[in-house]
Amino acid sequence: MGRRLIIVGASARAAAFSTARAGFEPYTIDLFADRDLAQLCPAVRIERYPLGFLRALAAAPKAPWIYTGGLENYPRLVARMAGIRPLLGNGGESFRDIRNPRLLRAVLREEGFSCPSEWTGSDVDSGRWLVKPRRGSGGLGVRFATRDDLAAPPHGAILQEYIAGESASAAFVTAGGLAVLLGATRQLIGRDWGLSPEFLYVGSIGPLDLTGAERARLAQLGEALARRFALVGLFGVDFVRTADQLWSVEVNPRYTASVEVLERVTDRPFLSFHVAACERGELPPPLNVPSGCCAGKAVVYARGQCLWGPPSLAGTDMTEDSIPPMPEGPLSVAWPNIADVPHIGQRFLVGQPIATVFATGTNPDDVQSALRQREAALLASLASTRQADPAG
Repeated sequence: MGRRLIIVGASARAAAFSTARAGFEPYTIDLFADRDLAQLCPAVRIERYPLGFLRALAAAPKAPWIYTGGLENYPRLVARMAGIRPLLGNGGESFRDIRNPRLLRAVLREEGFSCPSEWTGSDVDSGRWLVKPRRGSGGLGVRFATRDDLAAPPHGAILQEYIAGESASAAFVTAGGLAVLLGATRQLIGRDWGLSPEFLYVGSIGPLDLTGAERARLAQLGEALARRFALVGLFGVDFVRTADQLWSVEVNPRYTASVEVLERVTDRPFLSFHVAACERGELPPPLNVPSGCCAGKAVVYARGQCLWGPPSLAGTDMTEDSIPPMPEGPLSVAWPNIADVPHIGQRFLVGQPIATVFATGTNPDDVQSALRQREAALLASLASTRQADPAG
């Protein structure tokens, strides 16, 4: 193994495995410390989110760190943590600015890109609007606005124009005001998966089949954001794809959930790109995706109270015995069918994330079908486990 790299965030598993595939030695701090993560590397679980990260990082080995989902909402905390261990990634003024919805929208429009409007109270009947928490992540808390919301916007939220289209995400790596588009994926959200939180992030399927014009437009978008906000390393842009436009919705200045899907189809270690960009200002050449290669992931959410027990994977093609061992070199970690594996006896309430399932195929429809089958098999086994457990 190579240098140690600390990964901090609500869930560190995906970035930890990406880190290992890039030849680094991961050390993680998150809310779950799942079984597969703990087998791969040291995994510290915090109880108090997000302030628990401060003490845990101070007790961690001396090494640089990166953050994953959730921490982009706490710029002051990230600044304090950057004073404890060196941060590889976006912090400071660029970090705060790009998470400011009004500033981001102004910059995007100055650069000629489409983005949703923010509600100004001018006309209650002018289209549909979304309530979005200012400190949201993964689509949590996003919902359609009611007339009451438009009359009195909820505290701690913004009202954003709803754009009907395909939910998608693009991944970039940037340094020195330049950016490389690494790929794009289709986002799976709650309404696609029969979940009541309509905009909850469920997963990603990629690569997204972009036209030449769309790819060029995304590349221009990445360059503009990198230049205007002085970004460095990996970052992602959530966007909505319509028949004639790409609407930028949000920028995540960090490793994003779709990265491991794009790594799987490109067979390239994106974390090595991140470190090279942050430490040496180096960028990779544009990536090529083999034709007929598609991959996806889906988070399995509890549909009822359930228990993870030894029989949980019975009757499925997923086994806990296949959890990959610690790698010996780049890309040597086997791609699993299941990840974020819970601890035996762990209980879940309705709506809580249980595990993540993966699938590959030759096209997005086949991948989505395989993901649904694996989710259904896993949920069915959990239901039978709960019924067999008197305390469940």
